[in-house]
Amino acid sequence: MKKSIFSLFLVALVACAMAQTTVPNGGFENWTNGRPDNWTTSISGNVIATLPYIGEFPYPVSANFGSQTSDAHSGNYALKLMASTIGVPSTSYSLKIPGIAQLGSAGEFNIPMSVITDLISGGLDSLNMDNIESLATFLNSLASGMPCESTPENLKLWVKYLPQNMDTMRVIAYTKQNGTPVSYAQIEVSETLPEYTQLVCSFDSPFAPCDSICIIIASGGFTTSDSTELYVDDVELNYYVGVAEHETVKVNIYPNPATDRFCIAPASGERYQYKLSDLTGRTIAFRKNVTGVEEVNVHSLVPGVYMLFIEQGNQTLTKKVVVQ
Repeated sequence: MKKSIFSLFLVALVACAMAQTTVPNGGFENWTNGRPDNWTTSISGNVIATLPYIGEFPYPVSANFGSQTSDAHSGNYALKLMASTIGVPSTSYSLKIPGIAQLGSAGEFNIPMSVITDLISGGLDSLNMDNIESLATFLNSLASGMPCESTPENLKLWVKYLPQNMDTMRVIAYTKQNGTPVSYAQIEVSETLPEYTQLVCSFDSPFAPCDSICIIIASGGFTTSDSTELYVDDVELNYYVGVAEHETVKVNIYPNPATDRFCIAPASGERYQYKLSDLTGRTIAFRKNVTGVEEVNVHSLVPGVYMLFIEQGNQTLTKKVVVQ
């Protein structure tokens, strides 16, 4: 889920034929025990630290990043996000986490501190996809999202942002089919937004079939300031009216699995565009205005699963490509 393939739009509502889908408690009006209903604004679990003379030690950590505020865009309440510090006090295993809100519920994690530090320096690319135990426990800390049958056109939300020390807020959304991401959207904002401003974030493969959607909102990065404040309200999803009428591109992908290269062979001669991404959303290959059979070189790629997105006219296709 990388930022390089997404666009940022700070715009007002666009007058077009769109159908709005309600995000559970997207207006943050409903709260229970100081937490917003249908959202996760805290983390809890064990960080496995290696301490002198002790060895590996499961250190329990927890943090709450979100609070209720009456400074809302609409209604009575909004969500306020701020950073929190977790880990082993006064050691290198102490870590400041930006304020984070996730749609849905998340489980507890049991994760080595080395994985967290790798994530800080290298992002999701640093995860060892072959280490199932490490990957599974990390993914357990991600929230479940909500059911969704088709990828929306965009995500909209209203924010007020007061960053300090060059902080950057991020909003990441992605749809999944059987646990595999199929479409991504991301917003980054580093400038101060002293008044509520609507952000609009478009998905890279709208209309792609899916079974769930996840939304993650972060007030900054891992160098975040304790003083940075992010206010969030009125989160919504939007679909083009008539989305069900969009068909899927008829195309043959071969060989799949691939070793050195694979071919994209559409059934029609109409121009198309394609993008190949890894599971973090990093773009591997991208071309527009393609006609006929296209050969994609994957010789230098790490073996694993990649996502191929094809658009031809109003038709779309999302396909898993396995590189051996």
